[in-house]
Amino acid sequence: MKFLWVTDPWETLDHPRDTTLRLVEEALRLGHEAWWCDPSGPRLEAGRGRALVRAVRAAPPGRAAAGWALGPPEDQALAAFDQVHYRPDPPVDRRYLEHLQLLAAGCHGPGAPELVNPWPALFAQGDKLGPPSLARALPPTVVSSSWEQLAAFGRGEGRTVLKPLGGAQSRGVRLLDWTSPAGVTAAREAVEAASDGLARPVLLQRYLPEVRAGEKRLWFVDGQLLAYARKRPLPGSFLVNMDEGSTCEACALAPAEAALADAVGSALAADGVRLAAIDLIAGHVTDWNLTSPGLVPLLEDVLGRNLARPIVQSLARTRRLAAAAPAA
Repeated sequence: MKFLWVTDPWETLDHPRDTTLRLVEEALRLGHEAWWCDPSGPRLEAGRGRALVRAVRAAPPGRAAAGWALGPPEDQALAAFDQVHYRPDPPVDRRYLEHLQLLAAGCHGPGAPELVNPWPALFAQGDKLGPPSLARALPPTVVSSSWEQLAAFGRGEGRTVLKPLGGAQSRGVRLLDWTSPAGVTAAREAVEAASDGLARPVLLQRYLPEVRAGEKRLWFVDGQLLAYARKRPLPGSFLVNMDEGSTCEACALAPAEAALADAVGSALAADGVRLAAIDLIAGHVTDWNLTSPGLVPLLEDVLGRNLARPIVQSLARTRRLAAAAPAA
């Protein structure tokens, strides 16, 4: 296999904890080719996808920032790769979407590489709503740019969580209290700030007090549940942010959670989503991680298992099977 991994600029990565680099490391161990570029690398030229890329020749122990062996920049056709993995971190803003559009066009047509995850899923679903077929898995939720609709939902719930649609790592997430005039005023200020003055839709969701006990991260590869663990919120907060000090621990899944995981896996597989993770609170999916599902190195440490290997093996195996299938 010849993988191309598109990430944020190299110097901005948290190399030891970065999931993409963990997958790159394991791909090298398994004998695959690994190539890297940031979003400035790919381009469309005369209707064909090309990219300025660098071979990843070796990873240092612990994936430390120093010691990675990268080859010199090379100009290659995207068709030279088996898979292109588009994994810049959110926010899912115009920068993110326009680079994705470029790759979608460059990975189209006979002989083109597979784009992971598929662009229709990344465009249509995002990390807050997930597959339309599983809208029932969300807590009570409204997505709108109408203050009247948002306020009606908020007053009905009493307390809601505000989430920008394209955000990540709890950025912009607020707990809103709609039970007093002062609370409604503060809620309007927060909603207007998150929606560019109600020019864009935002998400309001029922506040689940069970978050105080943590949320469960479930990781899927090709629709199969790979691993899960519980993430604890920050002290004195309802927010979970692993970069700011939240902790992670092994856990079990309740029967209803396991049944929901089966439904999630089936929906992901039906949409061709290869790599994904979800967060569960009180039996509800509160976040879908389709753009660049992470935390694999942390889950490996907590669970004592090599998770990167089955991910890379599944990616390579299914692509080879597709390539070997007879034409219809």
